[in-house]
Amino acid sequence: MPLVGGIKKMENHRNRFIRFRLSLDMRLLIAVIALSFVMFPARAMSLTEFEAKPAHDRAVYVVDYVEKSTAGLYEKNPKMAQAIRDWFSREQAGKPYSEGLEKLFVEMTALDLLGREGKADLSKIQVEGVIVKVIKDKFPPQKQ
Repeated sequence: MPLVGGIKKMENHRNRFIRFRLSLDMRLLIAVIALSFVMFPARAMSLTEFEAKPAHDRAVYVVDYVEKSTAGLYEKNPKMAQAIRDWFSREQAGKPYSEGLEKLFVEMTALDLLGREGKADLSKIQVEGVIVKVIKDKFPPQKQ
């Protein structure tokens, strides 16, 4: 009889997702999300790492970060979220970059100059912090 109990125990362990009544699609989604956290851990990027990337990759990184950071803002203030996205994504007439990217690159150039003078350690400054500063300069937080 112990063999039957062991098989029953194994079946219960194997079917633990079925006990939670999760469909196959939901189980696949959970597996993909878990795997993405393992393969692509979320971490901030320093200015030193950022500047080592090609220009196109830098622009893509900034736009991706803006997309992710404004996703939560859409619930509270969709007009501001769209304005921020447009500011970073719409190219200016006669210029290769949007106004937001241009302002961001000006700020990063200023930090780079400070780094060359030894007044700032670019390996400790996060790109995401600079992006947030640029956004707050253009779109100051509204007082409630």
